[in-house]
Amino acid sequence: MKNHFSQEHPVEYLILTDPRADGPVIGTYDGHPIAAAVRDCFGRRFTYAGVATRLSSGRYDVTALAPGEWFVQPGLVYRIEAPEPEGLFQRLRKLPPTRH
Repeated sequence: MKNHFSQEHPVEYLILTDPRADGPVIGTYDGHPIAAAVRDCFGRRFTYAGVATRLSSGRYDVTALAPGEWFVQPGLVYRIEAPEPEGLFQRLRKLPPTRH
């Protein structure tokens, strides 16, 4: 399956904000604990998927992410447990127009 990301996307858009451990520690990476799962600042739960692939420049390789995967510092990948079938904007487009 072709990845829908490209290197032009700012990697910052693909890094989880304020992840908090939400499961047992299953190992360490670069001196940091690896949690079996984390929750982001919105309360969404993600499970550990592996170590992030990096380019020769040291940047994360965003094209290596599968849909529903996000980076967590210092270089891990987590997959959302229950991704929404569509984003907010798609849901809003389906709402009936409001009358003023």
